[in-house]
Amino acid sequence: MIQQLSERLVSMGQVLLALDTGVGLLIAVGFSMSASHLFSLLANRLTPRQIFLHMVMDALVLSLALLLCLISHCLMLALLEGVPLQPITFGNRMAVALWPGLFYVLVAAPYVSDLIAVALLASIHLNMMVLVNAMYGIPLLHAFVICLPGYVVALLLVGALFSQRWRSSYDTLAKEVALQIQR
Repeated sequence: MIQQLSERLVSMGQVLLALDTGVGLLIAVGFSMSASHLFSLLANRLTPRQIFLHMVMDALVLSLALLLCLISHCLMLALLEGVPLQPITFGNRMAVALWPGLFYVLVAAPYVSDLIAVALLASIHLNMMVLVNAMYGIPLLHAFVICLPGYVVALLLVGALFSQRWRSSYDTLAKEVALQIQR
């Protein structure tokens, strides 16, 4: 069973290599993550201009967080495996692993948002591991160790950016809904 899973992960890595999409996907994932809290921005009665500025800034910051994750993977590969890399080339090849982040907009779902966010970030991490295995022939366990620091960095940065804003936005929304119900 473990052997079959390993073979499927290796074949998944080959498919991801064939999908070489480039760094443009990085920005699209940033906008998807930013759009996940559009509902709370609308609920706080921001103007369209304010909403647009919030979304653009959040998308850029989230893209930067994911870029730092990719750079962390690059550094870990160089340190632990001695693979000489150019960060832009590595980022261009590895960005395809971010495709689950395109569904990050689903994190706006109430009650299960944290679970969806962690699951999507975990699937991105799995894609990174599979790609490192496919590109460099590094065993999956070593790929896990190489990709773990970048995953933790991305998780912390995404969490730090949104936890406060989402909590306060949804608290404001909950208060307004409660006032509407009382009327």
